[in-house]
Amino acid sequence: MIITHNGTILTNDGVVLNNIITSPSFTNTYSLDFDGMDDYVEIGTQSLGITEAISISAWVKIPISGVWAAPYVQGICVENGTSGINWNLTFRPPPFFNYFAFTVYHTNGTSTTLTSSGVTPNDGQWHHLLGVSDGTTNANGVKLYVDGVLNVQATAASTGTRNTPTVIPTIGSTSNNSWYFEGNIDEVSIFDTDQSSNIDTLSTAPTVDLTDLNPIAWYRMGDNGAYKDPQWLIPNNENKDKVSNYSMDFDGVNDKIDIGTSLNLGTDSTISMWIKRGRVSTSEIWLGESSYQAGYLVTITAANVLYFRIDTAYVGWDYPTVKSIFNSTTDWVNVVIVRSGDSIELFLNGISYGTGNSNFGTPGATVTRFQSIAAPSSSLFTLAQFDEVAAWNNNTVNPLDIYNGGTPTTLPSGAVAHWKMGEESTFLTNWTVPDAVGSNDGTSVNMTIEDRVGEAPGSVNNALSFNMDEINRVEDTPPT
Repeated sequence: MIITHNGTILTNDGVVLNNIITSPSFTNTYSLDFDGMDDYVEIGTQSLGITEAISISAWVKIPISGVWAAPYVQGICVENGTSGINWNLTFRPPPFFNYFAFTVYHTNGTSTTLTSSGVTPNDGQWHHLLGVSDGTTNANGVKLYVDGVLNVQATAASTGTRNTPTVIPTIGSTSNNSWYFEGNIDEVSIFDTDQSSNIDTLSTAPTVDLTDLNPIAWYRMGDNGAYKDPQWLIPNNENKDKVSNYSMDFDGVNDKIDIGTSLNLGTDSTISMWIKRGRVSTSEIWLGESSYQAGYLVTITAANVLYFRIDTAYVGWDYPTVKSIFNSTTDWVNVVIVRSGDSIELFLNGISYGTGNSNFGTPGATVTRFQSIAAPSSSLFTLAQFDEVAAWNNNTVNPLDIYNGGTPTTLPSGAVAHWKMGEESTFLTNWTVPDAVGSNDGTSVNMTIEDRVGEAPGSVNNALSFNMDEINRVEDTPPT
């Protein structure tokens, strides 16, 4: 800061506000340190879907001496894997190389590659990179900027950007476990537009909010991240304030989450879950209870008929509108079932789809209870993503307050169980899925580290680290 002769305090960039120091739009405190061995970050479950112009911006710091080996390429931010190559921003280390590279594959399979010159990447200093392709064959439509200066440019071999959907975008490696990066990476942003005109903003020390530039993905790496052992959860910056950005993915073969002792909700109850199906026309159990005669509380049939059942008593919703909602593998659905004695009402996405009645008074089957998310035993497993599963021992909850226009929010008061699923879970040999309000913590069965995914209702393209520890977040960032 600077203090003038009259005591006025200026910020480093000379801004005065009635003797009050102004702050940058945000602070940049942390980066992630990659070991060059197996550290990487996945930034989605499939391609970001860029088909025309593309821009990739990142800050990197590479050590003077590294553990460099064949094939002498390290991924900074790439969409590159065994099933296809879409685009990549990389570092090619010594001894055979020592430059940055940007490659974009075009829609016809040809590619254009740029390599930097006159710059020493492995100098132990922070560098800003921006790779750009304008998606055309116009002269010099492909550019690579280093530290705010146009370093190299070329005319594209063809138009567009290849989008192989199954290629998972990554930071610090490829999606098929190669090209591991050694050094620090910070403030990665990806655009489906040509950002050449904004190079000054992007290459300035990262204290500028990029929101107005409309990145399709922006990862602040250490900042906005949360460590849930053994992973860093790094939301796409536009999702940073959302309640849920991560869910659990069940494989439909034998995955489930046991919640310990059966949760007893009494005869007046509300249960809620968000689900995104991975298949349709298949019978599945969504909430299981092995002490019930049928082994489930909530199930769906191959004909997409949803049932709430306690032993021999049940209510089903065989409506075309209900069936059509569950006949999707692309949409998240909020399912809320409200029980008032023998009356059962179904709400989908906050809307009532009817009330059914049955006799739930059979001895031993009067209460609502469940013990597992997905099937409790050995059949009717679910292929789907689950998020924000919750339960109340009353029937007074407003389903619209849960649905919140399609994006989970803070739950209505009074919940006796709440599994946030991907958001708070930790993994050792199984997932521990905490009950945020009660004592029924969940334990996964047959699930792996890959089953937490960076997607939730109203939130996509959130990042997850692999093989990285809490100490990989470091207080080392580009200088201001």
